[in-house]
Amino acid sequence: MDLNTAANLAEIIGVLIVVGGLAFAVIQVMQFRQHRRDMAAIELARSFEKPAFGHALRLVLSLPDGITAKELRAKGTEYEDAAMLVSLTLESVAIMVHRRIVSFDLVWELMGGVVQTTWGKLGTWAQAVRDEQEQQKFDEWIQWLAKQMKRYGDETGLEPAHHQYKNWRP
Repeated sequence: MDLNTAANLAEIIGVLIVVGGLAFAVIQVMQFRQHRRDMAAIELARSFEKPAFGHALRLVLSLPDGITAKELRAKGTEYEDAAMLVSLTLESVAIMVHRRIVSFDLVWELMGGVVQTTWGKLGTWAQAVRDEQEQQKFDEWIQWLAKQMKRYGDETGLEPAHHQYKNWRP
């Protein structure tokens, strides 16, 4: 093999190594992103296992739809604290959905009903807090997520899992 052929062969091998390295890097980035989404989903599920959140959610779900700030406060600080904990937790979830850290589908399946029901109960209270504090950003993301979920449910007509998958077998 002459020197020119060896140089050409070395150049081809060099290009293949660079292309292979780029392909490996792309695969690693994709795996990292998937791992990050998986970990976010696990943390999301864990956040609902905490006793404080469970207690707060139970209190919020016991409230009538559209409860006013005055009515909520009349129930005592425990109820407004519960409303704050639940709404801020769901606010975080909504931001993660918007930034595509967790998928909309996952949140829809995991807690779509809870988000919509909670907003139905706390939306009037949240607007009162916005007005009192002159801060329209309060609970903005939970409102956004509840609207997205309502629209998605209306557009897809998906039934709840216990109906949709009634014939599913492991």
